[in-house]
Amino acid sequence: MSLAKDIAKQILSYFPYRYMNVGKEFYEWMNKFENMKTMTYEQIREAQFISFKNMVRYAYDETKFYRQLYDAHGFHPDQLKDWSDIERIPIINKAMVKKSGMDIVAAKYRNKRLHIGSTSGSTGTSLTLYSNRAVNQREWAATCFLWSKVGYRPGDGRVEFRGLFVGDEEYKIDPYHRVLRVNVSKLTKDNIQQILNLIQELGYEFIHGYPTSISLVSKLILEGNLVNQYRPKAILLASESVFDYQINSIRMAFPGAKMNVHYGQSEKVVTAGWNVDEVGYQFIPLYGYFEMDSSTNGIIGTSFINDVTPFIRYELMDVASPVAESANREGYMFPTIPSIDGRVGEIMYKPNGAMVSSALVAIALRGTKSVTACKLIQHQLNEIEMLVETTQSEKDVTEDTIEVMQRLRSIFTDEMSFKITVVDHIPREPSGKFKYVEVRIDREGVPI
Repeated sequence: MSLAKDIAKQILSYFPYRYMNVGKEFYEWMNKFENMKTMTYEQIREAQFISFKNMVRYAYDETKFYRQLYDAHGFHPDQLKDWSDIERIPIINKAMVKKSGMDIVAAKYRNKRLHIGSTSGSTGTSLTLYSNRAVNQREWAATCFLWSKVGYRPGDGRVEFRGLFVGDEEYKIDPYHRVLRVNVSKLTKDNIQQILNLIQELGYEFIHGYPTSISLVSKLILEGNLVNQYRPKAILLASESVFDYQINSIRMAFPGAKMNVHYGQSEKVVTAGWNVDEVGYQFIPLYGYFEMDSSTNGIIGTSFINDVTPFIRYELMDVASPVAESANREGYMFPTIPSIDGRVGEIMYKPNGAMVSSALVAIALRGTKSVTACKLIQHQLNEIEMLVETTQSEKDVTEDTIEVMQRLRSIFTDEMSFKITVVDHIPREPSGKFKYVEVRIDREGVPI
């Protein structure tokens, strides 16, 4: 950022947030989401189908990728008459999008200045993504709508524990966006008190970040007997699978704080929120259309907000628990799913080389209370090490993980050798995210 722009943002930070940081697109979509509260399920479904049809027609007319794909499969947007016709539309995946290059970008935007980003690469390959200010404003409207359930309003200050932090600073204050960004890699028992004091001075009442990062903050607070020194209104969790042990440690460190878990993607395909005390993840039906692959439980989505790079029936590679049918027709947020359990492409192996989905492993890790982070490392076909980060004694952790080990043995068989290693800290990825599964061999047992 140039010095002039930096100075300008500093000046603009003193203006009311609603005038400077958000625009017309934000309010149009925020109103669209808010209006769902007064609509019936049938009215929302009708509006959702209209959005779906419009996006399919738009993608066919505006992109070479979809026009060629649909023509090759004998599909035309005019054939889309009702929900049953969606099955005519071919499903796409990340490899297809990556290969398409700019052919999947809408023609009306190709020669305009676009925001360039990428996916995290957690599936082994990163995907270049294109968007613009309007798309990002729609995304922010959806996020604020989900967060509003725990009291967040646009412009409320928040403390971020997430993402790649360039530089050696312990924190950065961004008054323009009302954000304090804390460098999790620099966070220790020696400076946690200083960070809490700074948050108090700024008056920010919301914490936002990766579950593993906020679990680390919780661990330092519990170890330093600093509970109740800072009492946020809510914890806003994002971008990772969430485990019971993380929720437990966060609750102990921040008693009384509400907790919201956000589900979304860099591609901006579908989005959902889960207030931890409620049933499960509830999707915004006018943001995108949610489907589930019946054979893999993988999520398939169609975005209604991303008109720069349309994503229609796109495999997200995330595995979800089956839709809670009893909650599927209640309220203005649907469908409801109990949990999102991991990635389709992340696998471990049984001693005989049979594959085990990390989503199944994620389910087995539920239920511990003394843990702040947990990671499984497969060193050999018959050897898995479980790293456990905790604030308690090794004896307490061992007792707490007995049930987890029983579930893991039922998955990997009794031929698997398990070793529990208790550590003070499990390193996070450079991006700030945390991989709870690491496989160091291939299916034949050869180191990789």
